[in-house]
Amino acid sequence: MFINQLQQLSETMEGFYYAFDVDADQCLCRVFWADAEARRNYSLYGEAVTFDPTYSTNRYNMIFSPFTGVDHHKKSVTFGASLMSRENDLNFNWIFEKFLDAMGGKEPQCFFTDQCPAMKIAVPAVFKTAAHRLCMWHIMQKVPEKVGPTVAKETDFVSRLNSVVWDCDLEPSDFEERWFGLISEFQMEDNGWLSYMFSIRQRWIPAYYRDIPLGCLLRTTQRSESENSFFKRFESPRGTLVEFWLRFQSAMDQQRYRQKSLDRDSDHSLPQTKTLLRLEIHASTVYTHSLFYDFQQQCVDSLHSCSAGDSSRDATTRFLDVENSMFRKTYTVALNPTTWDASCSCKLFERKGYICKHIIWILSGKGVKKIPDKYLLSRWTKNTKKMPLYDVNGQLMDDFTASDVSKMHISTAW
Repeated sequence: MFINQLQQLSETMEGFYYAFDVDADQCLCRVFWADAEARRNYSLYGEAVTFDPTYSTNRYNMIFSPFTGVDHHKKSVTFGASLMSRENDLNFNWIFEKFLDAMGGKEPQCFFTDQCPAMKIAVPAVFKTAAHRLCMWHIMQKVPEKVGPTVAKETDFVSRLNSVVWDCDLEPSDFEERWFGLISEFQMEDNGWLSYMFSIRQRWIPAYYRDIPLGCLLRTTQRSESENSFFKRFESPRGTLVEFWLRFQSAMDQQRYRQKSLDRDSDHSLPQTKTLLRLEIHASTVYTHSLFYDFQQQCVDSLHSCSAGDSSRDATTRFLDVENSMFRKTYTVALNPTTWDASCSCKLFERKGYICKHIIWILSGKGVKKIPDKYLLSRWTKNTKKMPLYDVNGQLMDDFTASDVSKMHISTAW
């Protein structure tokens, strides 16, 4: 019945993708699916993806594993999902291959997983260009157990370790200095788990992937936790696969209703500005509300914490030091005054996709009134889902229409 339902959807809904496989006993062992809207969302927001085998969701103990990213409202968005009979490299390989097939072969910039040994084998076997990163949330959840109850409960070691590892602003050398200082202060040099985690730091510490475009989108502690909680509200551990599918569709309806509600809010209202900066006013008209508030904070900080430092230049570029009183640190902005190309040593634009307080301070001082197009990523704008989008074959990917949704509900009515 479950596979029959997927077959019906593929026949009635354009763009619905699914694949399944059975074992030697002809029992379902793995299945992957993604509808047209999920695939379109991946085309728009698929720079960073997390894959999280969460839990057994049905009486057959098949493991539910969604592919999740971050949409233009900074909310979790599901790109596809799978069920598998067990967590092994064979199943992971198959599911990852089907995911890429559904997405036209387009790999994410970053692919986040937990520390499962089977995924350590499967991810590089399938993803050739994506940077494989370990989910920080899963790792940091283990810290209290690994350091022992005395250190975890009677000292501030865990909170201070969190402040070090989650700091995207740190350069690798700064991170290492602070890590060793903390380890030394609490005499944790002999802790084998901490030593091992430091040895693989390039795979999970944000300081080591500051240069990967939008590599810090999935660094927040709440992302995996909230997505797990979201799906668990719709689970029924003793239910059939058919019941699971209906609950999954309910979850997707809720997720997409939330996205459309936020779209309406951003389309039909303007957030209140806090400064007179023309860049902030421009941002309020183009960014979604969620992203605008982050950009707005950068504008406010630019006025309250930035001041001029040294400067130098070469044939085409000016190098301007900006003193940041908030962090007691100096950042360097490289600016081409002809094209307004700018980059900052804090690398906020590279990490999160919008310009930092230091660049805002420089551009505002130069009289720039609008965010340069180069730094206005469409994935954060109000109009991102309204722009024409083409798949790898050059065909227009239409957004879900009301008739598509009606077909889906008719199909799931059994």
